[in-house]
Amino acid sequence: MANSPKPGLVENRKAHWIEWATGAVSAILVMTLVGWIAYEAATQDDSPPDLSVTIVNSAGRAGGYLVMFDVNNAADRTAAAVVVRGEITDQNTIIETVETTLDYVPARSTARGGLIFRNDPTGRSRLFATGFSEP
Repeated sequence: MANSPKPGLVENRKAHWIEWATGAVSAILVMTLVGWIAYEAATQDDSPPDLSVTIVNSAGRAGGYLVMFDVNNAADRTAAAVVVRGEITDQNTIIETVETTLDYVPARSTARGGLIFRNDPTGRSRLFATGFSEP
């Protein structure tokens, strides 16, 4: 014969109001998160990354001249393997070219990097993104 539950055990009690409140708050949070993710997925622009390069600062170093830059991605898509090229020019003549590759620039975000020139780039340099891949 099966034992009947003893009065006063937890299994016999009704749920406390705080359990119901916790469940309701959790359900609301989960539904809000699912709704937000669905909204982001539905409204995300499918255009390619929109990259722009801005020079942050330039300073002389023992090995040359370091030019720090920011790459801004204004699009809703991440860019991987972003190639940034820097050139020192004297009017229309390119004196020196260097480039680096950033692993990625997230969507609607900025990544920072640096280029090292042998010649002084002050007032004669230009930086631009030359390519990327889609992750």
